[in-house]
Amino acid sequence: MGANYFYFCSQFPSLQPGSPAPLTLAEFDRKLGFLPEADARYIAGCTFPPDRTAVFPAGSAAAEFRNFELALRGEIARLRLAGRPQEESGKYSLPPETGRVPGLHDEVARAASAPDPWERERRLDLIRWRILEEFERESSFSREAAACYRLKLAILEKEQSFRIDTGKVNFESAAGEIDRQSAE
Repeated sequence: MGANYFYFCSQFPSLQPGSPAPLTLAEFDRKLGFLPEADARYIAGCTFPPDRTAVFPAGSAAAEFRNFELALRGEIARLRLAGRPQEESGKYSLPPETGRVPGLHDEVARAASAPDPWERERRLDLIRWRILEEFERESSFSREAAACYRLKLAILEKEQSFRIDTGKVNFESAAGEIDRQSAE
């Protein structure tokens, strides 16, 4: 099994945060056919954002990343609630699975200080990227490394969907629709 994963993981180009993805998730998933069926299903199930209902092996990169992502989202929610009046923020409660990760609150607070939403999201993705690289280092050239690669690829695809060109086209389309409706 190790040799299969050494070859499998070695064939893909390296990924860099914020760079265009060198292949699509669909292209990556087509390569999963070379792996044992159960492993291919597990790796294909590594999605971003993580599926809360997916069943992953305990201690796997996918399970650990999902736990981390829930903690990250919990910290984002805590920061948002911190700015609200006490009587208003007391109305909300976080899901029980939003645990705490040491140091994460400060990282999220730094990301939240970014000047615009795109930069905030980019900084949050860098936090995600860092944790995936930690998981990957723990199990190089393995099923878990392949799972981390797929998760990083999914983050890059998400980032590519937020490009300025797309936003500009969507904004102009929405503005045009408003103009048409107001002219009627």
